[in-house]
Amino acid sequence: MLNFIKSIKLSGKKRIGVVFTALLLQLFLVIPFSSSAATAALTDYFRESWSTRQGLPHNTINSISQTPDGYLWFATWEGVARYNGREFKVFGREQQTGLPDSGIRALHLDPKGRLLLGGSRGGMALLQDQQWRPIDPVSSLVNEVRGDEKGQLWVGTEGGGLFCLQTDGSRQQWTRHDGLPSNTIYSLLDDKQGGLWVGTAEGLAYLYDGKLAPVANSPKSPVFALAFYKNQLHMATERGLYQQQDEDFVLVQPELQQTAISRLLVDHHGDLWIGTVEEGIFRLSNYGLEQLTAQHGMPNNRVLTIYEDNEHSIWLGTNGGLFRLRDAPFATLSTEQGLPDNFVRTVLQHSDGSIWIGTARGIARYLNGKLLTEQNLLPEQSVLSLAETATGDVLVGTYSSGVFRYSDGQLTKLLDRSSGLLSNEVRAILPLQDGSIWLGTAQGLNHYQAQQMQSYTTREGLTADFVVALHKIGDVLWIGTGTGVTRLIKGKFEPLSLSELDQTEYAFDFFEQAEQKLLWLATDRGLVRYRLDTAELSLVGRKAGIPFDKIFQVQADLHGNLWLSSNRGILRISQKDANAVADGTATSIAYELYGESDGMLSAQANGGSNPAAILAQDGALWFATASGVSRVQPDRLAVFAEATPPVVLEELLVNGVAQKIDDSIELPPDSDRVELHFAGLGYVMPGRIQYRSQLIGFDANWLDRGHQNFAEYTNLAPGRYEFQVQAANPSGKWSKTARIELIKHPYWWQTRNFQWLSALSSIALVLLLVYWRISSLRHSEQRLKRQVAEKTAELQQKANSLQAADEEKSTLLAQLHQQTLALALQARQDGLTGLANRRAFDEVLSKEFMRSQRLKQPLALAFIDVDHFKKINDTWSHNAGDLALVAIAEKIRQHSRSVDCAARWGGEEFALLMPSTSLEQAQLVCERLREEIMLLDWLDIADGISITVSIGIAISDELNDAKQLLFLADQALYQAKQQGRNRVCAA
Repeated sequence: MLNFIKSIKLSGKKRIGVVFTALLLQLFLVIPFSSSAATAALTDYFRESWSTRQGLPHNTINSISQTPDGYLWFATWEGVARYNGREFKVFGREQQTGLPDSGIRALHLDPKGRLLLGGSRGGMALLQDQQWRPIDPVSSLVNEVRGDEKGQLWVGTEGGGLFCLQTDGSRQQWTRHDGLPSNTIYSLLDDKQGGLWVGTAEGLAYLYDGKLAPVANSPKSPVFALAFYKNQLHMATERGLYQQQDEDFVLVQPELQQTAISRLLVDHHGDLWIGTVEEGIFRLSNYGLEQLTAQHGMPNNRVLTIYEDNEHSIWLGTNGGLFRLRDAPFATLSTEQGLPDNFVRTVLQHSDGSIWIGTARGIARYLNGKLLTEQNLLPEQSVLSLAETATGDVLVGTYSSGVFRYSDGQLTKLLDRSSGLLSNEVRAILPLQDGSIWLGTAQGLNHYQAQQMQSYTTREGLTADFVVALHKIGDVLWIGTGTGVTRLIKGKFEPLSLSELDQTEYAFDFFEQAEQKLLWLATDRGLVRYRLDTAELSLVGRKAGIPFDKIFQVQADLHGNLWLSSNRGILRISQKDANAVADGTATSIAYELYGESDGMLSAQANGGSNPAAILAQDGALWFATASGVSRVQPDRLAVFAEATPPVVLEELLVNGVAQKIDDSIELPPDSDRVELHFAGLGYVMPGRIQYRSQLIGFDANWLDRGHQNFAEYTNLAPGRYEFQVQAANPSGKWSKTARIELIKHPYWWQTRNFQWLSALSSIALVLLLVYWRISSLRHSEQRLKRQVAEKTAELQQKANSLQAADEEKSTLLAQLHQQTLALALQARQDGLTGLANRRAFDEVLSKEFMRSQRLKQPLALAFIDVDHFKKINDTWSHNAGDLALVAIAEKIRQHSRSVDCAARWGGEEFALLMPSTSLEQAQLVCERLREEIMLLDWLDIADGISITVSIGIAISDELNDAKQLLFLADQALYQAKQQGRNRVCAA
């Protein structure tokens, strides 16, 4: 440090001041500092990348900055790109910026909130409050720019030395002749003493109070970057990282001794980020020295810039595109962290605190924040299920080798087909306190107790042999299968029908809330709630707003939420809201859907095996997915909501034409359509940002726009309006309001003067019309009186003759009406049975189907067909057949209500339409009808006749067309005949 002071040729009080400052700095540097405290390992950060495919103008990102309004800016060789979290807008060589070339090399936000841009051809510009101001170019390519508290601009160039642009428009230049080691400058860094460190192609220089001098003992090599790390100056060179210590510079981090370092950044934790020319990015923190390269997803190993934004995400500019490292709600363990395979089927929280993870290639264990990678259990097995016994042993169900037991560090085969398992594909394991084990397999259910194996399949009462979930409540065993739920109660299997709940079949998981006496079922039609005290079933599915059908697993967190896994992400819903929908007191439910943008490598969670989701001892939730095991700590979600994204108005379109945005905008009278586009400038969860807006003078209240980032108004009345918009992260606070005033001018005929003149003219015209009308009516009255007198006598004569004619016509009309009624009855009634014919039935069906759809009531349709009717005609004559049809029709009429419609469909086939009738009620009616027809005495017709009918029933639920109802009823009738006739079948 003393050598450095000597190298600066100053005199008098200035020299004394610098010496005193340097001594204070040297004393300050010896004070110990606490170590960095990074919150996560580098490989645990969520990683994203952008390139020209996503809208960047060029894949080389030279510099990054963020303006006070929240926009991120990226300097490229094809312009500077502004990013709002959704899209890029590019500014280049154009009149708006005043830049001489699109190539931008350097960005910097100065203390006054101005964004400085420098690039090729020495071009520079200032941007503040979205207003551009070009700056006269310097003589060479700009490598680095800085702004200080005084408003001065410092410019480091390629071969042109150092420039200082004063606020009065003057400029000063330093080159080799003024003490620079080289005219090529790569880095600039100001310190707290008001000095400027200058990194050149041949070493370091220091500028203080207008005096420039080389720094003694600094490496004579290119200084690509400078940073104060732990209050000590660090230099990035082509031969490693140097640190200033006392009077010298020493090489630190021996691992980087031969590494060309391009950029340095000290983040808000105090950790040091080190960008390299060929080896990606390093971070020095409490995790030690960590590295990420192209093998970890970086677009390129050459790092040109590093930046930390307002949300503490780290952005890397490379030669191959843009790369970001950020915290995310979810963290995922994959093969990169040591999992034997990324396809995870099951996950188990063990009582010893460890978490077991079953993959397609064995088992991994997670303990104390780390994967235990020293031993992979069952590396050749695809693991489907896990369970812990009362003694702490772990049972492992596999895809093709049965069940293994892990006990006291030893893994042994426990059960397979040779020992009585119905299948080696074991998808659910339920150990009990008595030491027995229930096992759900692809071919049925097994119970293993005291070295004895019992097997249960559909022959014993299971609804299906494919068993995927097991749960025990008291003495009742709940069994989830591919076609519903079966309960084992006192040794007997009892099915629990779920088909009435939107035709639910699969039951993937059970989750019990004992205190609330609730059992939640994850099914292929959503979330099913079963009340353990009343046996009431309810569905929370698509009708309630759940975005998809299949739910694989259900878990509750410690904050009153339910987490649901699926093929399309992880859902979070409120337990309170879910119960409200299930109770019928609410019709819809709000949800949060998490996927790849939230830290998951894959939104596809896995199901069909158990457990595939757990609540860990620390409150975190773990989910098995197709790309690793993802975990979320619900406590941390509030952290993401704390950041409030600023909102900006980006675009104003009037009749489709973009307008310059200002505080107040005047709209011409023909402004029929006004569009306002806005953006919440948050980058951690940009797709989740919510908006609300209000057009004061038009909207009475704030309008919730969800994720929609624009508002449109058509045919606004003339007047003065104020548009307001706010943004927020989910469950977070609303941002400050962005405002714009809109003044719509009227057409000339909409002005107040014209309206007054029009009103007065209208009144005068009305008075004139009233006077003319009254006069006209008086003349008409006199004329009409004369005409009435003349016509009265004439009409009296005609009236007498017409009265006689009317009486004759009335008689004829009465006769015609009776004939019409008779013909109408014949047209709508079957001549043989007296029932409605096909035409009448079609009219009633169309009317009743529309009524059932409107009132949301069921409509049942039954097709009734006489079995072997041709045999009756052929054996006992057609007359006997007709008598049989009449008797059957009478029996159908007896079983019909007044609101029902019974009809002869054709030949020996009848139809019975039953409004407001459920499927179960219709089945009871048709079963009684079938039995009574079968028991009829036919001796009055002929000896030896025995007549039965087959009946097919369909219900209108979930149907959109009456033809579908006819088709389903016909299919059910066909099924009844196929199954042997004389039976009732339902579609």
